[in-house]
Amino acid sequence: MTIDLRKTAIAALAALSLVPAAAAPAHALGKKDKAFIAGAATAAVAGVVMQNMRANGQWPFGQQQPRYAAPPAQPQYYVQPRATYATTAPRQVTYQPRYVAPSVHSTPAAQAFRELSPQMRREVQISLARYGYYSGSIDGAWGPGTSAAVDAYARDSGRIGQLGSVAGAYGVMDSLGG
Repeated sequence: MTIDLRKTAIAALAALSLVPAAAAPAHALGKKDKAFIAGAATAAVAGVVMQNMRANGQWPFGQQQPRYAAPPAQPQYYVQPRATYATTAPRQVTYQPRYVAPSVHSTPAAQAFRELSPQMRREVQISLARYGYYSGSIDGAWGPGTSAAVDAYARDSGRIGQLGSVAGAYGVMDSLGG
């Protein structure tokens, strides 16, 4: 192993010339300044030694510097299992009817209420509020509050059976002042 002293000296001088504090006396340098100069000189010397080792074929890692390369990751895919319908019996599908409660807007009482004039609708709501069945706004619109109030009034006055038809609902509305 031959160390080229000329190249080493040039590298050391170049490293020392980069530090402007190197021109100052040694006792004027702080602890960190001295450590920096020592590290720069060590790096320069080590770089020259490594170049010489590569040039002379003494580099233990071949001609290239060692580089880490992770193996390529294999993509992971989820494959959903397929059902084989040829070997299994067909599945029996049964549909059960679902009960859907009628809307408050599709009842005979709602139809009768909508056929009243706007003034008469408000009078029905005022009467329901006066009797304590309705606490919503007096707007003349049929909604869940008016529907519940009419049902409660008809139940308490014994006319709940009349709400099953439009004609009977008119009778309930008339008794309310509509």
